[in-house]
Amino acid sequence: MHYGRYGAGGDDRRLFPLFLGYPNLVRGYDVGSFQSADCLPTAASECPAFDRLTGSRLLVANLEFRFPLLRPFGASQGMYGPIPVEVALFADGGVAWNRSEKPAIFGGAREGVGSVGVAFRVNLLGFAIGQFDIAHPLNRPGRHGWVFGFNLAPGF
Repeated sequence: MHYGRYGAGGDDRRLFPLFLGYPNLVRGYDVGSFQSADCLPTAASECPAFDRLTGSRLLVANLEFRFPLLRPFGASQGMYGPIPVEVALFADGGVAWNRSEKPAIFGGAREGVGSVGVAFRVNLLGFAIGQFDIAHPLNRPGRHGWVFGFNLAPGF
């Protein structure tokens, strides 16, 4: 997916920057998951690890392999069985940039981020999908562990 603001006002500071770390884009980089130890200040930024998640243009790629929780193990002959939970193995990646810089995949200097992990999705009475993620961010300095997340999405 690509989303961007183009034109003369695309990088206007009055507009809120686009953020790559939302749980429906690249999991494991949510705002609440950053700590002061993740930030190594430089002359250009107080937190370069977080600042590279914002920009006026985003490019995101997601790969998921989903299957019902109990069906692969023979516990249920129906599609979902008694527990309507879906498991997803995922890999997410993305890059955010502004007009003045290019992403590394297009020959620039702006590095992207990625994560891998597993998600558990449950249908909440047909109104919403509750998703619990366990993501391992691949591009976070000082953080080598797993990040837990929750996302609530419409049921359609």
